[in-house]
Amino acid sequence: MPSFSFLKHPRSDSRQEVHDDGDANLSSRGGEKVQRRMSKRDFFRNLLKKPSVHVKGRDSRRQSVQVKTPDFQSPSTESAVTPASPMSDPNKPLPPTPPEAEIEEAHALKSPLKLDRIIAPVSSLEVHKLFSGAPQFFDRAEGHHTGAPRPMVAFPWDEEVAVRDLCDHLQIQDAAWGSVTAARHITRDRSNNPAVIEAHQKKKLAHYQPRCRERPLMLSMQGIERGTMGFVAALELGVADAQNEEEDFQDEKERSLVQRRRDFVYSKDGLRPFSESMLVDHLSRVTTNYDEDPFNTRRTAVEMYTELFTQLLYPPSRVTDSDDPYSLQVQIEALLDVLGAPGIWIDFSIVEWRIRLGQILWGPQNSSYEEDGVSINSEESLEPGAEKFWLLLQILLACELSIRLDAECQNIDLGKDSVRAAAIQRFDKQATESVKWSMILARQWLEDIQIESVRPRSSAEQKASSGWLATLKGAKLPHIAHGNTDSIDNIQIRGRYQQRQLSGLLHFARKLQWPNVEHLAGKVASNGISMSESIQSTPAAGTPMSSTTQRSSSYFTARRPTIRRGISRPQKISSIMNPTGWLSNSYLSGLVLPGEGMSHFLISTLLENDEIAVARLGEEANLYGGFIFFDKSFWSMACIVGRVLAAGKGARECMGWVSSDVTPRGCGEGWVNIDIEAELPSNLYSDYGKPRIWEKIAVERDGNVIGDSDSSSVLPGDFVIPSDKPAKLPLITLESLDFFAAVDSGLNTPTHEYTPYMEMSEASQIKTYSAMVRFSVAFGEEVKELHFALTHNIHFVTAHPCVPSNHTETLHSISSPTSPIFVSGTTGTLSGHPLHKFFSYTQVALSTILSSPSKSYSTLVTPDDSLASELAVDDKPSKVLIIDCTSESEQISTTLPTNHKHHFGNDMEVLVRALCAEKGWNALISRRGRGCIACAVREAGALGWGSGGVIVRL
Repeated sequence: MPSFSFLKHPRSDSRQEVHDDGDANLSSRGGEKVQRRMSKRDFFRNLLKKPSVHVKGRDSRRQSVQVKTPDFQSPSTESAVTPASPMSDPNKPLPPTPPEAEIEEAHALKSPLKLDRIIAPVSSLEVHKLFSGAPQFFDRAEGHHTGAPRPMVAFPWDEEVAVRDLCDHLQIQDAAWGSVTAARHITRDRSNNPAVIEAHQKKKLAHYQPRCRERPLMLSMQGIERGTMGFVAALELGVADAQNEEEDFQDEKERSLVQRRRDFVYSKDGLRPFSESMLVDHLSRVTTNYDEDPFNTRRTAVEMYTELFTQLLYPPSRVTDSDDPYSLQVQIEALLDVLGAPGIWIDFSIVEWRIRLGQILWGPQNSSYEEDGVSINSEESLEPGAEKFWLLLQILLACELSIRLDAECQNIDLGKDSVRAAAIQRFDKQATESVKWSMILARQWLEDIQIESVRPRSSAEQKASSGWLATLKGAKLPHIAHGNTDSIDNIQIRGRYQQRQLSGLLHFARKLQWPNVEHLAGKVASNGISMSESIQSTPAAGTPMSSTTQRSSSYFTARRPTIRRGISRPQKISSIMNPTGWLSNSYLSGLVLPGEGMSHFLISTLLENDEIAVARLGEEANLYGGFIFFDKSFWSMACIVGRVLAAGKGARECMGWVSSDVTPRGCGEGWVNIDIEAELPSNLYSDYGKPRIWEKIAVERDGNVIGDSDSSSVLPGDFVIPSDKPAKLPLITLESLDFFAAVDSGLNTPTHEYTPYMEMSEASQIKTYSAMVRFSVAFGEEVKELHFALTHNIHFVTAHPCVPSNHTETLHSISSPTSPIFVSGTTGTLSGHPLHKFFSYTQVALSTILSSPSKSYSTLVTPDDSLASELAVDDKPSKVLIIDCTSESEQISTTLPTNHKHHFGNDMEVLVRALCAEKGWNALISRRGRGCIACAVREAGALGWGSGGVIVRL
């Protein structure tokens, strides 16, 4: 009879099952019938339990880090597995082995989670966390016809203000120095000076800002480390404004400047002829109206149209705006056509012209000479005072253009004239660099200058007024009567904020620890310093040329460099200091165009108003060299000696000048000129001779956090975290700075040349020297003497600050077991940013280099026991040499620095810079506590300093 045992209670069945199953496995009792019955029960029960067991196992695999290996890999556990077939029989043969494809699929489905962590790439979010606080280096073009790309450093993955505001340069500290740059900025003393606050409030209103600024960016020229610059300035050195040449005109040989101007007047398609008195009247009215009503809200567009085309310009010959023939846009286009006329106006995109601006306005107008000595487009204007007339006319037209563009911007800002936004963009494309620089000059004029009348000269002294047509010498044109009205010789051009400028001068003197600073402060307090009331026939300064036009470090050679410039040839090696000279007037008026001119005017004004300094140093000055005065030395940042000594203890830096307690041996008190190699830094250019800044893709790739890797395939093992290797440094002492007269340099050869600004002047009395720095280095008991010749005009750059990331644990896996913890000195653990395998470096201790200073760069960068990242990648930047100057005895802060300005400085830092100056290595100065090694390596890659450049780790 069949069995009905399956109708029994489940619990009893379960107990009975276990008992019977145990009996079946442990004894031979129970026949084949019992075994078949138990197999059927197990079969149905397994069918009911199999899904739940499968789900539970899958969930457990998700929650567990490590999962047991599948059963088919572990024969020892086979006896504990419940039979999976109703016909299971211990004597039955095993089923066939599954195909390899099924085994691989099982491995893929049941691979451990730990294995996933090893193989899975780093996600974009994890990359953002890893490189939070790390600077990113960009090189982007601003649009068509905007010149070279604009470098920049940003933190796109960080929102904290403290991180985003990190910079590698110092803020402009005084409002008197604000015109050093055309870029928007806020000076540090803005809240302390009421006049500065008023000027700042005026600038907050909507106005037109030309898409034009100086190169290199002067905001980035003073790095956090003394004697250094920032990333932006370093990359822009290859396209500096000083390399610009005056434009050549096809008809230059056929027509002179005077002829071109005469034809320009005769064309009757632009300017109207008018007298000097009319020019002075218009300029005075424009300046006054801007001060009272910056955006001309009191005048309509029709009134401005009438004034422009009845007094200054001829009406346009064609209708450019059929909807509104009297619109501001019509007036803007007409003024743009006149100011854009080639070969007529002064081009202030040329550095020398920015400096010579003050010479034209305040320099001597001596009619006893046949020539006035000031040229445009390398041609002489033969009429004394002609250049001043044409310069004032250029300023007037640029002011009229700026006022109308400001009015358009104001209308757009208020929503009154939104359709004109495209017109402003069109103007940006049509305006040349020369026009944009004329507008920068106009803005400086409107904000800082006022015109005052002075006592007219008597009829015996007064010469015939040289008005519009009189400036065209030899042109037989109708004479325009001027009467007794004002002329350009009877006006005084003054600054609105002279007290602000004097405060900035005193600030400059105190920063440099000027020996007679209290005497200077007394003169400022008693109003003893002021602009000259009239133009006097005093000796004028030879023009300081740009620092990149030199054939030696003086940059003032009697023989002009072969590079052609749009300025008269300098006939003297130096500048002349005079209390009523145009150098002082340029600074005190505030009419200083962006660029290096501010540093020249500051030091010149300081010297011209210190009688003791002029008496002891002489009137002749080299503004690109240095001088020794009162047991101190003062150096221009254009001089390699100044950049090296700036790293010493007690050195001070301010606005392009450095003061040091180190005085040279081999020369006395006075001005000096330093002889250096003439070659340009090779690493400013790519292998094809093109400036590095134009290699936009290479700059961003070689500075990218992951190099040229695909962001979707970045693995944890691709990164390492570089660490400092503090060691015991030798005892370094600066013994002396030695000068040797450069007898064979040819720069001291006497010359006698007759110039418009001086009588028969002999050669410069400023001597040229070669510089060498001598050190004693103690390696334990052994003391060596090392000396380094400062022969190369290399540059030092402050490595951009960064904030350490707190997410480096993402890289701590078995894929990168050798990733070290970033340890700085003896202060414990300070995590830095990772470095991708795309980059490679060699870290060499300073003591190793000093033990054999004759080793070449290539030998040092590839040592046998290299600490570099050795992962090879095609098309990667060259290996970077890191000179490790870290010491075990130094204590550094592991927190984010709130004040990036350091107060360090010692003989060891001077030695490292002197070493670089002798070898010709540009150097990136990276200091612990401010930035990590990985970010410095990436910045060196962006600069293209993988060959011929080093990182100095302090």
